[in-house]
Amino acid sequence: MSMYKKYIVALLIVSVFWLPLIVDSTWKDESCVITGASCKDLSHDFTQPYCISDGDGVDHVLNCQWLSLTNTLSAQKKESLKIEAADFEMRNVIEQYCKALLWNGNSGRIYYAKKSNVNDGDWDWQQTFDSHQSMFVYALCSSFKEWGDMAFVESPYLSDVFKEKDLVAALKLKQRSGGKDLCSLDDEELIDDCDMSIYATEIFSTIMSDVFKIKYAQVLDIEDSENFKPDDRVVQFMSWYFNYYDKTFDQLNDKFPDTIDVLKSNQKFYKKVLDSVKIINNSEMALMASNSKCPIVWNEKMEWANFIACALHSSQWKWSSLTPSFVTLVYNEMLNYRMFQLYMNAWIEKKSEKMQNIAGRQQKDVQRYLSKALDFQWYANIQIDATKQALRRFEDFNMSYPLHIWLLLYQENIHKFRDKNLSPIVTLFYSLSEKLQNVQLPE
Repeated sequence: MSMYKKYIVALLIVSVFWLPLIVDSTWKDESCVITGASCKDLSHDFTQPYCISDGDGVDHVLNCQWLSLTNTLSAQKKESLKIEAADFEMRNVIEQYCKALLWNGNSGRIYYAKKSNVNDGDWDWQQTFDSHQSMFVYALCSSFKEWGDMAFVESPYLSDVFKEKDLVAALKLKQRSGGKDLCSLDDEELIDDCDMSIYATEIFSTIMSDVFKIKYAQVLDIEDSENFKPDDRVVQFMSWYFNYYDKTFDQLNDKFPDTIDVLKSNQKFYKKVLDSVKIINNSEMALMASNSKCPIVWNEKMEWANFIACALHSSQWKWSSLTPSFVTLVYNEMLNYRMFQLYMNAWIEKKSEKMQNIAGRQQKDVQRYLSKALDFQWYANIQIDATKQALRRFEDFNMSYPLHIWLLLYQENIHKFRDKNLSPIVTLFYSLSEKLQNVQLPE
């Protein structure tokens, strides 16, 4: 158990470094001043996030959530399901992870948010970190089927987020050996030989790839590729960024033909980028965001698929695609992916220790398990670094592309002024200059 606590502490330290710009830890409310209350009461029966207050030294996330999560994942009540138990296999690892972070019990749910700056007593729901809203957690847990049913998910509440219902086939997650799929519960009940470093990382990387494809296209005001109308997208873009609300496409094209041609070409390219989105149902998310009328100020509770939809498609009210809800979504996925990697590595270390104490167990079997932990850590570090770098590059693109179009508009106006307005009077200036020259010969 001590080794696992080290991983939990490590995760907490990592999350503290990730979130300083997103989570405001100075707010107070009734939960911050309650002392001696149970964690259930502090979270209002797990319906509200835990409270953090630096000034008063209150940190219910640390005091309640992480200890509850540790106890849930370690299955303290049942000896047969402890992570240290000899018969605790890969199936138990995934089941405990999904049960702690996804099921309706809420006891181990990663759940905290920022206090609203608009209405005192409300939460800013666009900055809610919630494992129930993690696409990675749901995709991982729902991908394991047993006799056709999801083994680790009670209800398909995030199924609308994904257009591919069979993620194993869509992402080619099968790991075949000896005519069997090592990651299939139907072929291998304990899935002990499934390489989860590859399995989980493929899910995470695909989700992150889809997310950034959707957001890059949205910078150009392309919400959906299925109902793509180039002329309408150009008008929307010019209205959004440059307040051309009263102009039709023909009027804009007559005034800025070169810039409009560049913009249309770029929008068609990113329409193709949206077409390459692999597993996220972007059309459904765009429609859901439109129907739910994502708020400008998120003082209304937005959760489940509605949160994901609005985090991906609420930019049109923000001027910028880099919204707080989107940043929260990205870090929420990284947090839960890292949590799974740390939990898996804790189990692998315990598994290896047990194997070393078994007489006749060859050292190569122990090293094979330890190599899985090293591989997973290596993959996870690469994925986390790549995601943070992608977020920085998206921030640059989000700010620079509208400026790029503005410079093209300005350049086209200058050229038009030079060719149509300036050239007729330049000749007069030249003629006047020649007449006013001193024509006397030098001495």
